Amino acid sequence: MNDTIKKLNELLKNYWEYALEQNPSFATYIGDHRYNSRLEDLSESAINKQTEHVKGLLGEAEKIDENQLTDNDKLNLHLIKKSIRNQIRMHEFKTHYIPLDQMQGPHLDFPQIIEFHPFRTEKDVKDYIARLHAFPTQIDQVIELLQKGIEHRIVAYKKVIGNTMSQVEAFSKFTPEQSPLFAPIKKLKDNLPENDMAEITESIRESIASNVTPAYKKLHDYLGGEYINHCRENEGLWSLPDGKDMYSFYAEYHTTTELSPEEIHNTGKSEVARVSNEIKVIMKKVGFSGTIREFTDYVKNRKDLYPENGDEILDGYREILTHMDKRLPEYFGHLPEAEYGIKKIEEYREQAAPAAYYYPPPQDFSRPGYFYANTFKPEQRPKFIMEALAYHEAVPGHHLQIAIMQEQKEMPDFRRYEGSTAFIEGWALYAEKLSKEMGFYHDVFSEYGRLLMEIWRAVRLVVDTGLHYYKWTRDEAITYCMDNSGEEEHEIQVEVDRYIAMPGQALAYKIGELKILELREKAKKGLGSGFDIKEFHDNLLKNGALPLYELERVMSYWMKR
Repeated sequence: MNDTIKKLNELLKNYWEYALEQNPSFATYIGDHRYNSRLEDLSESAINKQTEHVKGLLGEAEKIDENQLTDNDKLNLHLIKKSIRNQIRMHEFKTHYIPLDQMQGPHLDFPQIIEFHPFRTEKDVKDYIARLHAFPTQIDQVIELLQKGIEHRIVAYKKVIGNTMSQVEAFSKFTPEQSPLFAPIKKLKDNLPENDMAEITESIRESIASNVTPAYKKLHDYLGGEYINHCRENEGLWSLPDGKDMYSFYAEYHTTTELSPEEIHNTGKSEVARVSNEIKVIMKKVGFSGTIREFTDYVKNRKDLYPENGDEILDGYREILTHMDKRLPEYFGHLPEAEYGIKKIEEYREQAAPAAYYYPPPQDFSRPGYFYANTFKPEQRPKFIMEALAYHEAVPGHHLQIAIMQEQKEMPDFRRYEGSTAFIEGWALYAEKLSKEMGFYHDVFSEYGRLLMEIWRAVRLVVDTGLHYYKWTRDEAITYCMDNSGEEEHEIQVEVDRYIAMPGQALAYKIGELKILELREKAKKGLGSGFDIKEFHDNLLKNGALPLYELERVMSYWMKR
C-alpha cells in the first residue's frame, strides 16, 4: 500500500469518525454505542463548525493524486468528495432552518431511539436517562433554528407544520407511563436485578415528566403560537429565496443525474401513460370498462379485498415473505446474513406515516432489520398491494440490498451506511418488478396492486416537480394523483404532504429503477448467452448504493471484463 492510499484511507476514517461523533443517535442506530449518552448538537454554531470541518477534509481530498490510486480507491475518493460537496451545498441553502416536519425531526427521531439503544446494563440505563435529560436542550436548538428561518424567510409550508403539531401534541399529553419512552422498563425487567428496578423506574418516570413532556409542550406552544403565523402559504420550494436553485439541487441530489425538472416531469408523464395501459389490460381481464379511478371505486366496494384488522395485515406480510425467502437463491448468488422482522408502525406516528418503510440492522447484527407496516385504518388498506409492498421493503428489496451493503467489510464505512437514494429506492422498485418474473402476484388483483405501486412512482415524478417547480397547489397535486392512480384519498393526502416536506426524494424511485432496467437490458444484449441473472444482481449490489452515474460506469466495466 503506497503513501497516497494510506492518506486516503486515513481521510475516510477521519470523515466517518467525525460523522459518528457529531451524530450520536445515528451511531447508536448502526450499533456503535460509544456516544449513547448524547444527542445531536443542533445549534447553528455546531452546524457551522461541522461544515467548516468537512470543508477542511474536502481540501485534503482534493490534494490526493488520483494517479497513485487503484480503481477502487479512485471510486472511494470520488464518492467522498461528492458527499462532502453535497453537505456544503445544503448548508449554503440553509436547509437546517427547517429542521422538522411530519416525516422527520427530533420530535419523531427521539422516541425511535428506544428501538436501537441497548438496555442490558446499568451504564445503558444511565446513558438513556442522560439522553432524556438532554432532550430539552435539543428542542431549544430546534426552536432557535426555526426562528432563524423566519428571519431569513426559509420556513415550512403551513399545513406541514399543522401535521407536525398534531404529533408533538400527542407527546405533550402522554403521562410518563403512556409515553413510548417509558417502554424500556419492560426490557429492563429481564436484564437487571429486581431490587434495582424501583429506583430505575422512578428515575425514568421523573426524567420523562420533568424533561421530555415539558420540552414537547414548549415546542407545541412555539409552533402553534409564533411559528405557524410565519409559515409559507405556497407549497413549493419555488416560493423560498433561491427556491428554484434549491429544488434543482435536490433533484440532482436524490436522482444522482443531471436530469432537469422538466425532463423528469416529462418522463413521469410518459411512464404514467405506459403503466395506465397495463392497468387497462387488467381491467379488461375482470370485465370492467371505465376509467382507472372508476375501477378503483369498484375495487373499494369489494370488501373481500380489504383486511378486517391490523393483525390480518401483519400475518399477511409474514406469509408473503415466507414464500419469497424460499425463492431468493434462484436469483441471487449472495444473500445477506442479517435477518429481518415485521413490526407495526407505532400509534403516535401511524396517521401521518406511509404504508410501510424499512429500518436496517446494526453493524453487529444484534437485532434484525425491521419492515414496518402501517395498520392505521386497516379497512382502507387493500390486501392486493401487500405483495408489492413486502417485496419493496423487505426482500428482494430494501432488506436484501441494504444488509448486503452493510456486510461488505472491505468497503469504507461511509459507503456501507450512506448511499444514493436513487439506487436504494430504484432497487426496491426494481424488486417489485423482478418478483413478477419470479412467478409471484398469483392473482389478477395482486398484479393490479403491483401496477398501482408502479404508477404511483411515475405519478410522483409529475407531482413532485409540479409542486416545487411548476408551482402546483396541494389541491392540484391531489387531483392529479386521484385522476391517475388507484391510491386511497387519505393515502394520497399523506403522500402529497410528504412530497411537500421532502422535496426531490420522491424522484429517486422511478429514475433509479429505469437506470437498473436499462443496465440489465444492456448486459443481456452485450453478454448474450453468457448473461446470468444471479451474476448481474450480485455485481449490481456488491458496491453498495452507488450514484447512478458511477453505477453505470462500474457495470459497464463488469460487462466488458
